[in-house]
Amino acid sequence: MELRVEPCSELDLERLLSQDLVPHVAAHHRERFALQGAGAATYLLAWRGHQNVGRATIYNESKYRPVRVTYPATAEINALEAYPQRQGIGTALIAAAESRAAHRRFPSIGLAVEPSNPDARRLYERLGYVLWGRGRVVDEWVEPRDDGDLVHRDPCDYLIKSLS
Repeated sequence: MELRVEPCSELDLERLLSQDLVPHVAAHHRERFALQGAGAATYLLAWRGHQNVGRATIYNESKYRPVRVTYPATAEINALEAYPQRQGIGTALIAAAESRAAHRRFPSIGLAVEPSNPDARRLYERLGYVLWGRGRVVDEWVEPRDDGDLVHRDPCDYLIKSLS
């Protein structure tokens, strides 16, 4: 079945939320769609037929202050997920993100990857991403839970790719 990658629509969001999702995944979908509605990001979804097989968010600027200072006009891919893996879904999401960023005239695009995820890092490097050369960034995010929010603070390597 053909893979297609496109920005999340209201209908897509309804379809995603109609599934039996754990609360933090539903919150993630709502948050990313709201960012898209506010013009701060694009929430890309990958589909095979009616099945969602991946997602990624393209921010209009890095969420990491050190990156924003050094590369102020850099788009950023965040929360990339592909399932199942090793079927070209991640590559297709990245290609769509790069295409959208280039069309919007961003000179570069970046992303963070946890050191514990060497498979993702290999994919990014194969696609032309290189270390930004200024150390690690700390990815901080909140996972809403019934028993109280869980705050994650993950040191990550930051990779960047020129789009020009």
